[in-house]
Amino acid sequence: MAGAPTSYSKTQIWLHWSIAALILVQFVAHDGMEHVWRALRRGQEAAAGDWPLAYMHVVLGLAVLVLAAWRLWLRAMRGVPPVSGMEHPALRLLARATHLVIYALIFIVPLSGAAAWFLQVPGAGFVHVVGKNVLLYLVLLHVAGALVQHFVLKSNVLRQMLAFRQV
Repeated sequence: MAGAPTSYSKTQIWLHWSIAALILVQFVAHDGMEHVWRALRRGQEAAAGDWPLAYMHVVLGLAVLVLAAWRLWLRAMRGVPPVSGMEHPALRLLARATHLVIYALIFIVPLSGAAAWFLQVPGAGFVHVVGKNVLLYLVLLHVAGALVQHFVLKSNVLRQMLAFRQV
């Protein structure tokens, strides 16, 4: 891309890490939502202590959706730094595919969760859970790729996403 930036903006970096943190919280603290969801599906009363966690899960999921939309808009408007060029073409393809599916899932998972929670769309809960599980593995692959870039290929890819500077 001609005129591509040489680094990520402060906002791009902030959005990346904010979305990552929110997704991590969603993975770790989903029990309240799971308990409420099961109780409601069985026609039972959910425990009072689970409701705040369920609502937190909904709010954080919607926050992921909003921040992801902002991130994609900013990516389209500003662009991103070029890849290092040190990777084998197959690894570049894997990285592109991984990023594409991660982006898709950070929309699909919250949207399917919202469809299940607010609209009781049949199958949306299943899509939400499967998408969440696939996202977990893709995020692990993404982290592994960043570490390979940094420690094996000695590129600046990881440093670019850690450097909080405006260029």
